[in-house]
Amino acid sequence: RTTFIFEVNQPMASYLATLNIDQFVEQTQVLEDGLLIRNYFPVGLADAAAEVFSRQPEMIAFFSERFGPYPFDVYGAVVVNADLTFALETQTLSFFSRTLVDSYDSFSQESVIAHELAHQWFGNSVSLGDWSDIWLNEGFATYASWLWMEHEMGPAYFEDFIRDQYDFISGVYYTEAGLTEAQVERNLESWPILSEPDPGFLFHHVMYLRGGLVLHALRLEVGDETFFHILRTYHARFSGGTARTADFIAVAEEVSGRELGAFFDSWLNKRSVPPLG
Repeated sequence: RTTFIFEVNQPMASYLATLNIDQFVEQTQVLEDGLLIRNYFPVGLADAAAEVFSRQPEMIAFFSERFGPYPFDVYGAVVVNADLTFALETQTLSFFSRTLVDSYDSFSQESVIAHELAHQWFGNSVSLGDWSDIWLNEGFATYASWLWMEHEMGPAYFEDFIRDQYDFISGVYYTEAGLTEAQVERNLESWPILSEPDPGFLFHHVMYLRGGLVLHALRLEVGDETFFHILRTYHARFSGGTARTADFIAVAEEVSGRELGAFFDSWLNKRSVPPLG
């Protein structure tokens, strides 16, 4: 019989721990800065999974440049031998299922891996002050995965992608698909307002997609240099604790030197979608 003791050196929200029991192949890598990457893959899937997760070090370097240093002393992934439709940003050991490895295309794989990695900064290191601020988790991680896409695919592809997301959230997509104006309006009316999600809508796609678009709109509003300064300042100030939407707005206004109340009100507190840039 063996006793395993798991300890964390930084604060952790309780939902960010999981217990996974299986026969795993452990794969480790130490990065140049000393960060340990340890992955746990199911026997029989290890080689394929290793290829899928091979770009984690590049992603860590990319996000560290934009958000600030990686906030923990270790990272990696665990893949469970089950078909699941979700992943989870479990602290320092993101959780995925074999579905990601054997059923997703490479573009989708990288997007999901980048999303869960970005949560280590936004969601884990800076955790929620209240569940009603869930967009601070999911919108930030979603936009981070889009930033990785921009890095990989280039600005033209990125701009087209952003426009597609905007058309979907604003209802243009449904109009072009043949729905009447009344049908589109009823559909959008059923979606939550970003700042006031009911408990049953905490993980509605609005929290992810419109949340991501808030950040892109802010980037267009203040410019790249100021925008990434805002993200780094926000993370540095609240790392190891919790934050609310008002905290992020305060940092954005402080760093930009601008009053952004009307901007955030239009994106967070209204059902209609404001123009993008």
